[in-house]
Amino acid sequence: MILALAGPASGWIALALVPLTAAAGWLLRRLRAGSFVRRMRPHYVLGYLALAFAFVHLWFSMGGMAGADSLGIWLATFALVALGCQAIVGSNLQSPGDYRRPLRRWHIGIFASVLVLALGHVLLNR
Repeated sequence: MILALAGPASGWIALALVPLTAAAGWLLRRLRAGSFVRRMRPHYVLGYLALAFAFVHLWFSMGGMAGADSLGIWLATFALVALGCQAIVGSNLQSPGDYRRPLRRWHIGIFASVLVLALGHVLLNR
């Protein structure tokens, strides 16, 4: 019973964590208390949790994909790949340097892509 709920629940948690992580990053970046890396830790943790829950959702939902919409599955696949890229880009933003401004734009663009792809997946594969 618990395993049957793990797939859908982990997907909803992953989906909720994406905008929550973005909001935390936006708020924490504007705070001026403490070092940048230290105050952004909740953002990093939430981002890695979103990726982890997306993988758990993939793992437990694969058995029930028989009647799923194929476009929705492709959207989910691209969202998961983009979420992995998001984690890589985000980890590179932790170091100081002139490259951070364009990389931050990529980070925001990938976030928007993940959100659109994941919402498309939800709409097609409810």
